[in-house]
Amino acid sequence: MKDIRNYCLKEHNTFKIDVLADRFISFDDSSEFIQFAQGNNALFNNKFLITGEGSNLLFTKDFNGTIIHPETKAIGVVRESSDYIYIKAEAGINWDDFVADTISRGGFGLENLSLIPGTVGASVVQNIGAYGAEAADFVDSVDYFCLSDFKVKTISKNDCDFAYRNSIFKNELKGKAIVLSVVYRLSKNAVCNTSYADIQNYFKAGEELNPSKIRKAVIDIRENKLPDHKKIGNAGSFFKNPIIEKQQFVELIKKCPDLRYYELPDDRYKLAAGWMIDQCNLKGYEHKGAAIHENQALVLINKSGKTTGDEVSELAEIVHAKVFQKYGVELEPEVIIL
Repeated sequence: MKDIRNYCLKEHNTFKIDVLADRFISFDDSSEFIQFAQGNNALFNNKFLITGEGSNLLFTKDFNGTIIHPETKAIGVVRESSDYIYIKAEAGINWDDFVADTISRGGFGLENLSLIPGTVGASVVQNIGAYGAEAADFVDSVDYFCLSDFKVKTISKNDCDFAYRNSIFKNELKGKAIVLSVVYRLSKNAVCNTSYADIQNYFKAGEELNPSKIRKAVIDIRENKLPDHKKIGNAGSFFKNPIIEKQQFVELIKKCPDLRYYELPDDRYKLAAGWMIDQCNLKGYEHKGAAIHENQALVLINKSGKTTGDEVSELAEIVHAKVFQKYGVELEPEVIIL
């Protein structure tokens, strides 16, 4: 376990914002950290933040508190049935490495979530999703360290309150739980999810598909559309796709018949935020050292390499204002701004 004061976070956030944390605690052994935490309860009475790879964070200033950073890496099959394999992964594992591992073990379903940056722990906090799949579709249970009684607890999928980019860990358990590991229930039957047009268009008509091919397709599509955060700072999709009620949708579609949307089962509509930003002619738009990516309007980038968090936040506010002016729709950041 590491415990460092005045720690630079530039390599711990994918925007590459150069800020400091008062204290940085990382651990690769959950038992060691739990023992430490149980003997240092007062630490959690002050400001702290649990981070994975920092792929969903925007720091606008130094963090005057403690960063807690799991680096645990254990993974293994905990049980199997005739149809499913249950794979347990610790919170610090890189998400895409985990997806690749599940396929190699004959567990299918996560291939549509390939190449999403972040960690296994963050996958359930954020309920990550892409190309017609969400983490919530496959989670079985989550082990977490409770900061109320300093005990390890297990919560089932049904109690995680999963919703679009949301979970109990962002609400009732925010600041009260540290995710230690996740059990994913994956199918042994290789049923491919090609519900998204991008995936359908990738393959030739009639081509025989399998999860490995779907994974490669998703990786190719993402690499073609999205900048690599290792080369240019970004946090992937900066905004959520807004969900609106039917009445607002009916009025909006009259004004904008070419609107891009997805009809939801609950009589609501999810709008394509990237398309709306693009229609505001904002692709490639620059603000000081920040910019909107020229190929994907949902992505804000650290174009200069020296952009401040404030400059990125200002750009986000410009995008918000332009979209609201044109469509009357509020864009909500997917990224956490600190």
